[in-house]
Amino acid sequence: MPRLFIAQSLVDVWISTGQAQLMRDILRIGGAGSSTDLFINPAVFFDRVDGAEGDPIDVVGRVKTSQELAQIGAEHYETSVLVGDSAYTVIPGIVAAPVDARGAEIRLDTMSWGRLLRSLERIAAS
Repeated sequence: MPRLFIAQSLVDVWISTGQAQLMRDILRIGGAGSSTDLFINPAVFFDRVDGAEGDPIDVVGRVKTSQELAQIGAEHYETSVLVGDSAYTVIPGIVAAPVDARGAEIRLDTMSWGRLLRSLERIAAS
C-alpha cells in the first residue's frame, strides 16, 4: 500500500489552523462529512549528507520511519541524523496511510488516491 510522507511543519500548520486533528496515532484531515483518517508513524526524509562527499548508506532522497532508523543504528535529533560516522540533514515528519473508522488500513483505488492527494494539496496551499 502506498504511503505518504508529510513534513511535520505542514502537519503543525494544519493542526493549528483547524484543518486537521490529531488523535493519538490518527491524523484526521478535513471536517465533518468530508474527512480522511490517516494512521501516522514518525519518520524523516533524508535531505542531504553533511560534511562528506557521497552517501555511504544510500538514503538521501528516501524516507525512513523511526523503527527503520533504529534498525540501522541511527541517532535522530530534530533535523539531524547520525549513522556511524555520517551526518545527514533530514526533514522530520510522518508517514501516513489511510484507514477506516476502526483504524484498519484501507486500499484506495487510483481515483481515490487522486482525490486524497488533491485534498492534501488544497489544504497545503491554504
